[in-house]
Amino acid sequence: MDCRMKRLKDKYESQIADIEHLNNTTQSKLNVMKERVTDLEADNIRIRGHIKTLERQNEDLEKFSGRLKGERDKVEEVIRGEFSERLVTLEEENKNVKSELIEGRTRHKLESERQGRLHEDEMGEVQNRSRVPLLKRDELIKELRDKKFCSFSPSRSFRSAIDKTKRTIAKARAKMKD
Repeated sequence: MDCRMKRLKDKYESQIADIEHLNNTTQSKLNVMKERVTDLEADNIRIRGHIKTLERQNEDLEKFSGRLKGERDKVEEVIRGEFSERLVTLEEENKNVKSELIEGRTRHKLESERQGRLHEDEMGEVQNRSRVPLLKRDELIKELRDKKFCSFSPSRSFRSAIDKTKRTIAKARAKMKD
């Protein structure tokens, strides 16, 4: 019996040692797990703090973005206003330039017509002034011919005198018409 007890005692002691060893191992694992849980909780707290910081930064960025968008809209309005004003100014300048161009063309046309009339009048005057001496020359040449022919023939001189009288009458009528 003693042997049996001893065996049982050894068996139970062995089992108790195994259980104690298992308990120690489990306890050390538990301690490691507790440390890990503590570390993870610290990490969790740190991460939550970081998340809150990021959320605040995000809110700040959204506010800043909204402000920038508002300023951009204002700048767009200012640019549109300035562009509109400049466009109106350019349209008015364009109208003024067109009207000045039309006036210039009209003045040029009138001046050209006036110059043309003056030129025609001057040419007519020059023709009239040159016609009179030419007519006198022609008349003198004719008289000289008539005198030459008259000396040869009395009937010719009578005829030339009649022609001369006709010409003088035609000249007087022409002067009356002018």
